[in-house]
Amino acid sequence: MAAVREELVARGLVDGLPEAFLAGVTRFARPPQPELDALAAAARALAGRLAAGEAGEGDLPLLTRVLFFAGHGGVLAAHGLPTPAYDVLGSYRDNLATPLGPRLAERPRAGDRRWRVLGRDVGFPIGVPACVLGGGEEWVRHFARNGYSVLTYKTVRSRAHEPNAQPNWVFAARQARSLPPGAAAEVTADPWDWVAPGSPDVSTVNSFGVPSPAPEQWMADLERSLAAVDDDQLLVVSVMGEGDGTGLVDDFAATARLTQEAGATVVELNLSCPNTLSASAAAGVKPPLCLDADATVAVVEGVRRALDDRTGLVAKLSWLDGPRLSALVPRLAPLVDGVAGINTLQSRVVRSDGEPTFPGRELAGLSGVAVRDSALDFTRRLVALRDAGGRHFDVLAMGGVTDPASFEALFGLGADAVQSASGAFANPFLARDCVAALGEMLPRALEPVR
Repeated sequence: MAAVREELVARGLVDGLPEAFLAGVTRFARPPQPELDALAAAARALAGRLAAGEAGEGDLPLLTRVLFFAGHGGVLAAHGLPTPAYDVLGSYRDNLATPLGPRLAERPRAGDRRWRVLGRDVGFPIGVPACVLGGGEEWVRHFARNGYSVLTYKTVRSRAHEPNAQPNWVFAARQARSLPPGAAAEVTADPWDWVAPGSPDVSTVNSFGVPSPAPEQWMADLERSLAAVDDDQLLVVSVMGEGDGTGLVDDFAATARLTQEAGATVVELNLSCPNTLSASAAAGVKPPLCLDADATVAVVEGVRRALDDRTGLVAKLSWLDGPRLSALVPRLAPLVDGVAGINTLQSRVVRSDGEPTFPGRELAGLSGVAVRDSALDFTRRLVALRDAGGRHFDVLAMGGVTDPASFEALFGLGADAVQSASGAFANPFLARDCVAALGEMLPRALEPVR
């Protein structure tokens, strides 16, 4: 705390801190006046204690929130203090260059233990799924250093695609418990909501719209990202196509071939996005592609034909009910090396005043602890279908992974690797905590080479 205060004073940030905080809090919408007044009073009192040298360790939770919304979260990260990894006030493009959370000096390791995932021996089977947290070389370096060994490069397209209008990512502080599996969620989330870093009860909502640089940009960045991971880490690359019918299949295949040209050894097909814009859909957002089994199989077949046999292929699915999943998995199993799931749950998201949290988009993706039971349910059924079908494919499980216990729960169901988005966003030390708690005892490790 003393070091952070000294830096704030030296940089002349203390006096303007309350106003900067309030500007961030009201960046996308204005809280009810009583709530705004309370936040303002708390920030001004904190600034007073900082100026007088009276702030103590007990002020850290409030200081973290104030600095984050004031645009100074990097001060905390520079001193190794936890702060969310992504600047929710900043633009998508600004964030690509600068992960916000702290980076560990040394990568956490489980000794010489290794686990087999998609043909690669990895240091520990925890990772980050396809999302903005894997949006480029700096993000890959950041999370690889922080202990994640199964990383997925953010979904890329065959042409440049702009992100949805801000805001794009918001805490869902009221969703502190898991919803029933597959529940149609009605979420209240305000842009100024906050969950303290490291809380296992974190949920978030996002609406990025699968932005992508142009291929000539992302291919060069992907080459650098692939070179940035260690030999015992895996970087999967997520792709997405556009169009209808054969045009959709061809675009998926063309984009997958570009990732292969850039050096990707495993390609993941994003068949599960819950927030792709559509002018024709009533809510302004398309349903996930994997709800259409025939279209999904056509895409997977087309991409499999287009790729080298040595390139691994993963199909990423959203939560599917029993009949849908049971009908789809036997058709996918002969074609893929892995199945990933779940993506965020498509949910209706509004502010506390009833207006859409993401203007113009009623639907967005819900993740974190709110979807934990959906992820457990999906993984349990997916592993059972794999075991019953007689064709092996790896399972990359995700959803509600916010602490070692939730990681262990999904891995214990038979997943080969477990990934985290909201948990990794909100707790920069999640992988380290999982390695520390489970590195010596997690089952299914490979026998060491002698």
